[in-house]
Amino acid sequence: MMHLKSLGNRLAAAAALTIALALPSLANAAELYSGSNSDVRTVLYYKASTAALSKFLPAGWELSPFTTAPSAGANLQIEFVDQLYAVDPKGTVGAPYRYVLFGIPVHKTGSSESVLMLFDGLSRGGAGPYGIAETAKDDVNRGVHYNSSPTTVSETWNFEGGGEKVSLQMEFERGPMTLEKGDSHVYSQLKPEFSRIYRYNEAADVVKSGDANHLHGLSLKAEGGKLTAIFDGSESLVSVVSLPVYSRDILVPQP
Repeated sequence: MMHLKSLGNRLAAAAALTIALALPSLANAAELYSGSNSDVRTVLYYKASTAALSKFLPAGWELSPFTTAPSAGANLQIEFVDQLYAVDPKGTVGAPYRYVLFGIPVHKTGSSESVLMLFDGLSRGGAGPYGIAETAKDDVNRGVHYNSSPTTVSETWNFEGGGEKVSLQMEFERGPMTLEKGDSHVYSQLKPEFSRIYRYNEAADVVKSGDANHLHGLSLKAEGGKLTAIFDGSESLVSVVSLPVYSRDILVPQP
């Protein structure tokens, strides 16, 4: 029989571990913690018209296409997000929602540091912290089929609002996962002085990249507003990445 003192010590240790896991990763003095979230994400990388994308560049910024796999050569990132859980800096849980974001890899003139700059999006939550998204209605359906054959995933995403419409239908075979963690720095095209840092953990399934391809079918339509000039038929798909597990802490750089 376990002694009460031993049991108490184990319970205390378990409680301490639970608290530690719930805490966000520590920010340094130049960063302000702004919340955390956990999502399921699907990320598409395209090579699109340089002339069309360059129109979204603020003064002092240049396009900087991705150079590493699986997105090497792409100059446009489209991220479909099904947010499952989110908390603000005080730990208050917010209502989950879905959205799609459009970003371009860029660097400041004279700098070699490449970052992502968001220039458009559709979201039930409206403009969002970057001020770039249109208020939109969403209709999202994701399904997973398990049996003796390889697992298949099907997704349908539809967003409409602010004169723009985005729809994605996709089916793929689930592939091996790669666990990754890192930081990403994201800027706003409308207010380039604003940025956020994301410290993330994810499980990534590279569905399509180069010769690797377990994509059964994909159809993307994006039209209206800023999107019409980009999706004119000349764009080409570079890669697709599924993130069935994605969690992050959000930090805002301080002056």
